[in-house]
Amino acid sequence: LSRPGRRHLTTAKAGEDPYGVLGISPGADSEAINRAYKAKMATAAGDEEKKVIESAHTTIMMSSLSARLQGGASSVSKDIRYADRAPMFRWRPRKHVAEQKDVLINGGIWAFAIWWANKSTYSPWQPLMMGFGVLFIRMNLKLMPLMPRPATDDRTEIRKSDTARLGRAFGVVGGLFAVFAAVVATLPSVLMALRITVPLWLLGSLYEYSVGVAGLLGSMVGASFCR
Repeated sequence: LSRPGRRHLTTAKAGEDPYGVLGISPGADSEAINRAYKAKMATAAGDEEKKVIESAHTTIMMSSLSARLQGGASSVSKDIRYADRAPMFRWRPRKHVAEQKDVLINGGIWAFAIWWANKSTYSPWQPLMMGFGVLFIRMNLKLMPLMPRPATDDRTEIRKSDTARLGRAFGVVGGLFAVFAAVVATLPSVLMALRITVPLWLLGSLYEYSVGVAGLLGSMVGASFCR
């Protein structure tokens, strides 16, 4: 006897367009597919609707992987092409370009913070850290559609989701801050080892300022171009 109702666990319902279920076009890349999937799952009304969404997502991913195996990899998104391979560093920042207006806003925040730090009669780190805080908040807002809250009233699950998103936001802007700052911080030693004249902006009181500016630049890059 056939078992109706089981097939939708692995494939979309017969005759139902999986792209239409997720509200995306057939040419969408993996990022758009996963973003639409998470958004639909976050607003799904019940288990049956979640199964349909899950089925559509699985169908799209499997069809893309099948295209790769059949030699059609050139038309398949790189992320989908290697979706069955575990990434070496799951925590690494990934490319996700913000809208142009958001990139300009982030650049303006960076420029204002370094101008303020330059004018400050105290340590430059206070304005720079305030700029970092604003970029961290904007990074969290950027991740909200990508890491939405679960469709539940369970406060524990909601708190877990928020913590994961905040941790990711801090990891991206904080991690890139540390990388950019470390590069500039070690630059004088490298130049001296190579017997190259160290520029004035890496000497004396300007050294601390330059390290902070570079770090905040890394945060701006993360908030604008990464996820």
